[in-house]
Amino acid sequence: MSFINFFWRDFKSDRAFNWFYILCASLGIVGLLMVESFKGGIEDKVSKNAKNFIASDLSISSRRSLDPKEIQAIEDYLAKNKLSFARWIETYSLVSRAGGLEPLSKLADLNFVSEEFPYFGGVVLENSGFRGAGKWIGLHTAPHAWISRDLSWELGVKLGDKLKIGEMEFTIDGVITEDKFSSFRGFSLAPKIFLSYNYLTKTDLIKFGSTATYAYAIKLKPDDNLKKIQAELRTLLPDKSIKIVGPEESSQQIARSLNILSDYLALITLMTYLLSLVGLYYFTQHFLSKKLKTFSIYKSLGLKTTFLFKVSFVHLIVLTITAVIISTSAVVLTLPLLESFFTNLIGDVLLFRLGSLSLIRILLLSLGGSMLALGPLFWGALQTPVATIFQDLPAELKRIRFYYFMPLLIYIIILTIFLSNSFKVGGYFLGSLTVIIILAGLCFKFFTLALEKLAEHLSFVNRHAAKTMSRYFTSSFTIFICLLIGMTLTTFIFQLDSSLRNEFTQTYGDRRPDLFMFDLQDSQSEKYDKLVKNEKWHQTLFAPMIRGRLIKINQELTQKRVEPGEGEFSTREDQSSERMRNRGVNLSYRTKLSWSESVVEGSYNGERCHVGVNPCGISLEQSYAKRLGVKLGDLLFFDVSGIEVVGIVTSLRKVKWISFEPNFFILFQPGVLEEAPKTFLSSFKVKTLGEKREIFAKIAEQFPNVSILDVSEVIKKITTVFDLMALAIKFISLLSLFVALVVLVAVSFNHLDLRSREMTLYHMLGLKLIHIKKIYTREFSFLILLCIILSLVFGSALTMILMRFIFDSDAKLIFSFVASVMVALGLFLYIIVSARVRYLVKRKSLF
Repeated sequence: MSFINFFWRDFKSDRAFNWFYILCASLGIVGLLMVESFKGGIEDKVSKNAKNFIASDLSISSRRSLDPKEIQAIEDYLAKNKLSFARWIETYSLVSRAGGLEPLSKLADLNFVSEEFPYFGGVVLENSGFRGAGKWIGLHTAPHAWISRDLSWELGVKLGDKLKIGEMEFTIDGVITEDKFSSFRGFSLAPKIFLSYNYLTKTDLIKFGSTATYAYAIKLKPDDNLKKIQAELRTLLPDKSIKIVGPEESSQQIARSLNILSDYLALITLMTYLLSLVGLYYFTQHFLSKKLKTFSIYKSLGLKTTFLFKVSFVHLIVLTITAVIISTSAVVLTLPLLESFFTNLIGDVLLFRLGSLSLIRILLLSLGGSMLALGPLFWGALQTPVATIFQDLPAELKRIRFYYFMPLLIYIIILTIFLSNSFKVGGYFLGSLTVIIILAGLCFKFFTLALEKLAEHLSFVNRHAAKTMSRYFTSSFTIFICLLIGMTLTTFIFQLDSSLRNEFTQTYGDRRPDLFMFDLQDSQSEKYDKLVKNEKWHQTLFAPMIRGRLIKINQELTQKRVEPGEGEFSTREDQSSERMRNRGVNLSYRTKLSWSESVVEGSYNGERCHVGVNPCGISLEQSYAKRLGVKLGDLLFFDVSGIEVVGIVTSLRKVKWISFEPNFFILFQPGVLEEAPKTFLSSFKVKTLGEKREIFAKIAEQFPNVSILDVSEVIKKITTVFDLMALAIKFISLLSLFVALVVLVAVSFNHLDLRSREMTLYHMLGLKLIHIKKIYTREFSFLILLCIILSLVFGSALTMILMRFIFDSDAKLIFSFVASVMVALGLFLYIIVSARVRYLVKRKSLF
């Protein structure tokens, strides 16, 4: 008989195993496919729109104003290489209604662009349609403004109305309904306005230290080499705070937050996949225990063990491929719903994409997991001696040694790091999972031992239920751990959601400010101080801000650039550290810390420092110090307006950033930066909406270059995005719980099937059917009760640890709601198990 004919006959004889394998594997693969299609959609979206994000082939940008030498170097290079360019300056400022309308001011994102802008992308205007390259001339012929539709609604203005921006009035010439430049960026601090670069000087908005981005949008010729031009420009502009990016780098920066979301979703789906592997393992074990005599018969007929292993190997491959095909079909059918949801999340149309490479990755991942998890079982089953044929009792599988599964363990570790793109996050995930399993194992062992000791004092049903848990410890523990992981994950997600929502919305005893002001010039501070005192506004904090650049850490230069394409794999921590070292920094000083800051290491010195005697003290935010790789006693060297300033790290702080107070990563000891050019930040508490509008109006009138954020609006935008992200995570988590329940039901049924002989013995000894049913349902009642208690403990503990060490806040636990959800899940499982026990007890073949 040929291999194919033998395989096909053997394959058809195992229908129950085939169907369950496909179901369980498909459920585990579905989540991975969803996340993979999400990543594919992000990659496809950013690659197709990459040039739109920077409106050009190449962008040079900086958060500080470029000095004359840098401007000359850029423009000389562009002229020499005959490259056309557009100027683009983005800043924030208050804009007000003008032209006789009642005063009303709002913060806006102002974009001043030159006549060459844009080369790619564009905007859609309400009455004029799409305005792309070459169709922006109307913006430059007069003081015209194209404003976001949201801003037109907030200010109550329309086409033809006037806006006061800085020292000028502009006529609204267009209302933007779609912005191709900012697609995929998530929420912004303020709605957008486009203005002509010709009027920038007249508005008098850009002053020293203003929060602005200065950019050149460059158009390349078809035969130009992008990377070569980038390298040459980097030679001309060595300052690491100046970004020289092409479409690819820009798109990666824009998609960063969504990629991080996909990393976490991938970890949850990995847990789903691992749960499905657990189900497959125990069902395969049950299946093979029934097939041992069949294998012995095959071997007695002369078939070799290697031949049978090849048949089993191909069997798994066919089933896995079938599961991937079915999973892919299911995901493709649900993609329209997923696309609609994530379109709301990112504010732009996102088409999920499952490419051939994605499918190959998932197929290889699935095959690898199945082979490494189930291969040792098949190999062990095939070692069964031929003499097994003559045994009356059911044959048992040969015990599989632990080291057979070492490749699977290594595979899971590599897969976790790869999916999370982070050694840290992947390590935390595996560490947490390992700790939970170990603690759960100890609790379960203690629980079974305690029940055994108490068994003599329990009723007949409870006594036998307790003892059967000990006799069938492995399968009972498998049921327990599957349910516990699913319940713990669900508890954790709900508790974390509640805690983060509370963190966003709490007012910290009414200390959180309502307004946040920035870009006040040093020369305006005296006039501003008089205004605040005269109006009796409640100012909560007033802080200076000095721009600088970190140039050395302990004599080691930080001016490091990673060229595009360098390095094949980098973790999120590597990327974060690189960004921290390659950016300008905001410095400040204060005599004492605010309520939202606290020292965690070292001591904060707010006394005036005597410069020149010893290096003055620096206090760093603790996570920032960790990303830089800096510790107490390290020397930091900064370039502040061309002057080198050095300080020694004397303390590390933790900061409640969600407080919206003017806080900084870096605080110098007073006496160092007072004479440096600076701007000021401030925060206010307001009692009424009228007072808030008054502050907006008077600041806009007297300090047109100053910007004010309405903290409540920012929090509303944050919570909106958070709600959508939380919903995505909950969806994947519920999928994980569903898979856990399916696996649990399968393992439970296997567990009960193995007990069928025991049930028969109980019946033969005269035990009533009702008591037999109670014994096995009571056993599951014990397991479910323990799972509910431990899932609440573990899920809440994980939430408290994460909130304390990651978000530096207290957890807001909702035990009543989560406990009710866990009890409902437990009852659902109890009903299913009871039905199965009833079926097995009533089945006549048992008796």
